[in-house]
Amino acid sequence: MLKREYYLNQLVESKDLNLIKVITGVRRSGKSTLLLQYREYLISQKILDKNIIYMNFESAKWYDIKDYKDLYNYIKENISEGKNYILLDEVQNVEAWEKAVNSLLVDIDCDIYITGSNAYLLSSELTTLLAGRVLTIKIYPFSFKEFIEEYPFKEGEDKYDKFDKYLKFGGMPMLVNMNDNEDLIINYLTDIKEVVLKKDVIGRNKIKDIVFLDNLIKYMASCIGNLTTSNNISEFMRKNGSTVTNETVDSYLKMIENAYFIYRVPRYELKGKQLLKTQGKYYFVDNGLKNIVDGLSSYDSGSSLENLIYIELLRRRI
Repeated sequence: MLKREYYLNQLVESKDLNLIKVITGVRRSGKSTLLLQYREYLISQKILDKNIIYMNFESAKWYDIKDYKDLYNYIKENISEGKNYILLDEVQNVEAWEKAVNSLLVDIDCDIYITGSNAYLLSSELTTLLAGRVLTIKIYPFSFKEFIEEYPFKEGEDKYDKFDKYLKFGGMPMLVNMNDNEDLIINYLTDIKEVVLKKDVIGRNKIKDIVFLDNLIKYMASCIGNLTTSNNISEFMRKNGSTVTNETVDSYLKMIENAYFIYRVPRYELKGKQLLKTQGKYYFVDNGLKNIVDGLSSYDSGSSLENLIYIELLRRRI
């Protein structure tokens, strides 16, 4: 299991700061693994197991914890003497969880780490409630360096072959366990896409027009690198029989962004030094996800390269 030192070091350096550490990113990008690796680090630092509370809310073990009261009461009843380290994985599954986290920070001697797959974790409502006591760590799929360290390449593949596979399949961490089997990779990437859309877009926002959502995702995958507006998209959709409005397009795009599935880059007008809100480019968080939407068997290496560069710039915080 690859230790993602860049992200792990951020957690280590923030240990015991009186801030809630928020690890965010698209589903299956490695947040849970990172949290478990940090738990191992705490143990290596002689933190007693009884002083570490780890809860993964995608596990049936925690299905009985429905809301912030359940969460607060459980942790309050299970803390130990001394400093407690509270690790909450996919915490957005608990209703109003932020109320519990805020209270715990006030009521007990603790260091809190949370992960989530939706941008609500960083919303203005949350940061207001937590009074600015938040440190955000954004995690992305594997970089090319991480990918080549772990992927089971065939003997004799050179650096160009390896880069082409990264360009095509992307860097979702679980790919390295699929023995370079393209059928398995296609099934896996398709599953990720479905889970993200069903849980973090459709489920969270109670979307009813699933057909339009699917068509919108396909459209965005086909226009990587092109300036796009909600008006362009709605006009295209209307030509294909849809009655969607610009406002609906904007709303759906924001929902997909909030799931960390796509990122918007606004156009910067150099002359006026202003951001033009009506135009922008969109990129997918991972090439594999983009290509599975657009057609992995005949993926566009040009748009994939531009997509890869943008995500790498995000990863490097440039």
